[in-house]
Amino acid sequence: MKESFDKLHAEHASWQTEIKNLKAELSKCNDQLDELIMSKPAPELLVLIEHFQNQFTVQRNELDIMRHDFKQHENDIEAHQRGESSQAMLLDKNHKKGVERLNEYKRLFGELKSNFDDFLQKNFAGQD
Repeated sequence: MKESFDKLHAEHASWQTEIKNLKAELSKCNDQLDELIMSKPAPELLVLIEHFQNQFTVQRNELDIMRHDFKQHENDIEAHQRGESSQAMLLDKNHKKGVERLNEYKRLFGELKSNFDDFLQKNFAGQD
């Protein structure tokens, strides 16, 4: 059973690292948007820039919520280890949901990032 908990803790550490990396990627995207705004783009591009800013804000908020939820799940695992909870099946179910949630987030963020990269390539390529 200890190996199982060690595996869960290791996965949680991995999730936190992934969230940290995703936040860094979001910051990089926001920095790119800030640079674009400084270049005084056409008004129709400003609308798209604002769209991406809003999407990145939503994604960052979702990461913050996910990080909090994962930390709470980690606390539940530790409580179970200390004998303060006997809901091992619930822990396993929540853990699987966490895996699915992070994978879905990465898929959706990948799509958003791809759209953003296409936007940059189409509208700002060669403006360095």
